[in-house]
Amino acid sequence: MSVITACGQKESLPEQTESAIVTEDTSVVENADAASVDAGAGSKTPDLSGRANADSKEGEVKILEEGDIAPDFTAQLTGGGSFKLSDYDDKTVIINFWASWCGPCVGEMPAFEMLKNDNIEDLEIVCINCMEDQGTVDQFAAENGYTFNIGYDEDGRIESYYPTQGIPYTLVVKKGVISSIFVGAMDADYQYKEYKNAISE
Repeated sequence: MSVITACGQKESLPEQTESAIVTEDTSVVENADAASVDAGAGSKTPDLSGRANADSKEGEVKILEEGDIAPDFTAQLTGGGSFKLSDYDDKTVIINFWASWCGPCVGEMPAFEMLKNDNIEDLEIVCINCMEDQGTVDQFAAENGYTFNIGYDEDGRIESYYPTQGIPYTLVVKKGVISSIFVGAMDADYQYKEYKNAISE
């Protein structure tokens, strides 16, 4: 197991998920090396009917585990446009939850740029900011020049469907199913290798 650092949530989420959130400013968590679920194994297509939907607030909100169907959501992106998760159910998607006040979040961001620059076939990346205002997110994106998708979640609507003990919180989703979960982060080079391995598994 690897010891990695994570930040607790800066603001509380809606009441339905508050109990799942760490309120301290920082925490140390362990990254479980559980076997990944191959969402695309065999000829079966995952049944995504009845999946939780943050856009309509439908479906069960729960602590997510590997093998669960990833709740659908739509996020408005910096620079315009939007990202709807279910539009990429035939691809591998990395979903990252982050904030500019979270040191480990900011520290691992170059890992996503490295993955984007690898031009991996059928890979999409979206980093969802946790309840900061659009101006703060826009400034961060502009100052760093990142080219991967960065989305807003000012009201915590998306985050409430992805409750976690801390951020950064990253999920690898294959064909709509969560195959790997990471809470916390080390340096960007380490995270790049971890995420790349999770994508290829």
